[in-house]
Amino acid sequence: MDREILKIAFRNLHRRKIRTFFTMLGIIIAIASITALVAIAEGFQLSISETLQSTSNVVIVLPGMGASIWTIGTDTLNQSVVDEIGKLGHVEALNPVLVKFTVMEYRGWEVPITVMGIVPRDAQRFYALTGPPVQRGQFIPQGSRFKAFLGYSLANGRIQKESGGTLNWQILPGQAIKLYDASGRPWEFKVSGSFQESGQSFIGGFIDTSVFIPLGTAQQMYNEGGKVSFVEVWVDDVAFVNQVKDEIEKLLPTATVITERQGIDVVLRIETMLNNLLLGIGSISLIVGALGVVNTLLTSVMERTREIGTYRALGAKKRFILEMILLEGMMLTLIGGAIGFTSGVVLADVVVEVLRAKTPGLPNPVVDLRVAAVAFGVTLIIGILASVYPAKKAAELRPAEAIRHVE
Repeated sequence: MDREILKIAFRNLHRRKIRTFFTMLGIIIAIASITALVAIAEGFQLSISETLQSTSNVVIVLPGMGASIWTIGTDTLNQSVVDEIGKLGHVEALNPVLVKFTVMEYRGWEVPITVMGIVPRDAQRFYALTGPPVQRGQFIPQGSRFKAFLGYSLANGRIQKESGGTLNWQILPGQAIKLYDASGRPWEFKVSGSFQESGQSFIGGFIDTSVFIPLGTAQQMYNEGGKVSFVEVWVDDVAFVNQVKDEIEKLLPTATVITERQGIDVVLRIETMLNNLLLGIGSISLIVGALGVVNTLLTSVMERTREIGTYRALGAKKRFILEMILLEGMMLTLIGGAIGFTSGVVLADVVVEVLRAKTPGLPNPVVDLRVAAVAFGVTLIIGILASVYPAKKAAELRPAEAIRHVE
């Protein structure tokens, strides 16, 4: 294709600016939605992969047969199982946890949170292996009864208010909070410190939105003496994870034993299904955009019948007409695809920021060169396919009949 054809194609699109814009709009919306979805999905998968790497050594013991990580807080285990599990080989650290859902009060504000009753010494050792690190202060001292350790979002006020916006507080070590027990009575705790931002999904909630208190105090507050909701087990070598899992299942035949990898794999499968569904919807939008290109080019051919006939009468070959219409279609889709891709990158960031107001810890969207290559490759193919029929129809116009055509 020479420069003259490019100039003619650009001029034809430019003189019908409104129609050109609305034709490209379908392509823009389709590519933007697909790009945003892929970028958000890539961010989630990268975050989950990083979590998987940091927790591959973890085995989780849940109460009851057929229990799942989604039923935490509805049943309990006897705390005595912790000592039995600790005697097994390759068990390096244990973290028994009692989970309860309640309300935290701070300076007149009340927010729903997850209480994690933990054994301070055990939990400190476990989180040193899995993360997140301590941001401020220190972990709960062993032997304390009314000390609390906060997740990042709670400590830094990254919690959305019902009226909109975030709380924007900072709870520092030494300040007081109140937690409500099973009877609705407030218990006061002094904050000892807080975690750095985690972003990892945690059983029963998010680490970032949890309050950690001594296990004995939690058992007293919620009438769960000698009980825990689950036990996390850190295996000293990932090669022995399945062996430890099998041994715990023999030791506790009525409990459910899963690996952290299993829980994450379930989330990944669900996420993949949802992504495929949303990408299917985005693809439908792309097809609609392609039909818009076909319609615009066909309309353009009919409106320019005499013009095309004049080109043919002046000696233009069928190939010239074919290339001109094909180029118009490719320009429509490529320009629309470029705008759509850029818009999709921005849209992904905006969507994640909006969702973070209610769900702190969401990972950033990830856009790589493969996404850009696929986006432009798809739009180029759409442009060519959508332009073939209108271009062929224009090229086959007979010069004499086209010049006599009344517009």
